[in-house]
Amino acid sequence: MTAIILVNWNGADDTIACLASLQAAEGDFFVVVADNASSDNSVQRISEYINEYEGVHKVHLLSFDDNYGFAIGNNKAIEFASSFSPSSYMLLNNDTEVEPDFLVHLVEFSSANPQYKAITPRINFFSEKDIIWESGAKIFLGKRDFGYANKKSSLLDSVEYMPITSISGCALFFVPELLDKDGHIFTDRYFFGEEDFEFSMRMRKNGIKMACVPASKIYHKVGRSRNKMKGIANVGKFYMYYLNRFITLRMYMSSLEYCFVQMLYIPNCFRTFYGVNHSIGTSWKMLRRLLREARTKYGVSKDDFRALMIDNDYFDK
Repeated sequence: MTAIILVNWNGADDTIACLASLQAAEGDFFVVVADNASSDNSVQRISEYINEYEGVHKVHLLSFDDNYGFAIGNNKAIEFASSFSPSSYMLLNNDTEVEPDFLVHLVEFSSANPQYKAITPRINFFSEKDIIWESGAKIFLGKRDFGYANKKSSLLDSVEYMPITSISGCALFFVPELLDKDGHIFTDRYFFGEEDFEFSMRMRKNGIKMACVPASKIYHKVGRSRNKMKGIANVGKFYMYYLNRFITLRMYMSSLEYCFVQMLYIPNCFRTFYGVNHSIGTSWKMLRRLLREARTKYGVSKDDFRALMIDNDYFDK
């Protein structure tokens, strides 16, 4: 049996639509919906949907007392699901909808190819269902090469599987042996973002094989969680992305590799900062701070996230 995990934050419409598509899906699974302290009526609406719709697949609803972010939210849901001793786990963004046979293909491939411990389906755009959003990626020089992104989905119709070194947390199927000693799959270093890249770097370092199975297909309403953030500061968003990335690369690369890759990133960092604030001096100041924090920080906490994305006072400290 597979435990399918959905994390919800102020997204009842998407979550209910995802649950409806899952109730039409084939296979042996149950669902855990983990609500990250939504400030709207998500818990009430999702609970009412679960109670009113007696589907084939059992759905459990967890209501957290705080917004723990995507990584910890998934980890807590996995802790709950593990009490049922599932043979596999499937992390699924709540803003996705699935083909009825999506899980069957993943389970069959995993059973036939146990050397691949983590796999992902073909993820197409929800708004353009014949266009690929992501089908896994290859990590090269600290960046991800999304080989089939934005291409016609039909290109993968005859492909059985593709070995990959990067996998998205949007749709991640994995076996229990990948859980750490605490029963978690993601690091708690990052409140939002980067958790799947860190996971991919960790798997690569540990020699864990991963693959995309195109026969399994889902559709993603891209960017919904980010679009719900109010008062977002673009410069903070980009700064957080680069800080997350540098911390991860520092952890999994040798000092020489890290210095080389960081130098490759620096021009893009500066151009991005300048494109937002249009000041050479401010951009240079931000870049220097970024490089300093990348050496000393071990993650981007919820407080950091709020200051960068919501309170907008990070650079005043």
